[in-house]
Amino acid sequence: MRLKGNMVMELTDVNTQEVETITEENMITDAVNHILGTNPMGVFYCEAQYSTGMVWQENLLPICPNMIGGILLFSKTLEEKADNIYPASDNLPVAYASNDVNSTANTARGSLNLTESKKLDNGYKFVWEFTPSQGNGTIAAIALTSKFGGQNAFGSLVNDASTFSLIKEVNIGSMTNTRQMVLFEAVEMDFEKNLLYSITFKDSTILIRKLRLPVFSIGLNEKLDDSTYTVLEEKAIPAQTFRFLGDYTLNGEFMDGHDGYWYGFSNVGNSTGSAAMMWTKISKSDYSMTEDSGRFPMPS
Repeated sequence: MRLKGNMVMELTDVNTQEVETITEENMITDAVNHILGTNPMGVFYCEAQYSTGMVWQENLLPICPNMIGGILLFSKTLEEKADNIYPASDNLPVAYASNDVNSTANTARGSLNLTESKKLDNGYKFVWEFTPSQGNGTIAAIALTSKFGGQNAFGSLVNDASTFSLIKEVNIGSMTNTRQMVLFEAVEMDFEKNLLYSITFKDSTILIRKLRLPVFSIGLNEKLDDSTYTVLEEKAIPAQTFRFLGDYTLNGEFMDGHDGYWYGFSNVGNSTGSAAMMWTKISKSDYSMTEDSGRFPMPS
């Protein structure tokens, strides 16, 4: 997709009515291409008959005035790079506007001029307006965003509901508890290879499962709307020392160390200060395991 545009900003002195005009050519990031080209597990596919989730039409499409339907004004400059999609946390927008008229009490938010904003033969024209009481602050950079991003940016004291949008909801209640637990105990996901690793513990045994979970490719007999997975490999490792502690409810968790190992930890607190911790370290390459109780040896 080839996108190109120009920005014209007019600053009007409310006392003298003098107008200062600033013109810049837009620098286009990869944001829209990422949204249209990334669809893990079909999360962006939602039709009108679904009761929950974001429907493409009128939320993301047409691109204008939805996916590109808002504006953000920053007090600090932005680095002009195609992959610079999210600004730094110390450079939050001082003003913003969406593809509608601001009817709220939020003074940081402006309004779209519904008369002058319109489709063009080769694109779209947006005109946003801020009254003297709106969007006050230093402006060093301007960026386009979605209509949702322009409603409350990264949060508003007036209304934050539009900041959080449910993309899609999947109900896995029909799955057995055992199959649900495999998903709940996922420790690592390889998105490029559509592989998920899950580790559970039961009866002094650590069970490692390698699953195929459709993410960016789908087989002839697979679906995308129910977290369907196929177990490709199982490895049962007897534990001599490590175990999940607890009586009625067992406490423990496995995590990815991002260093070629998975780690498991379990403990039960008490009021005497003598609580024990169980830990295990499992190699991803050959499933060899180290286990012990007490202090975990931190890497040097």
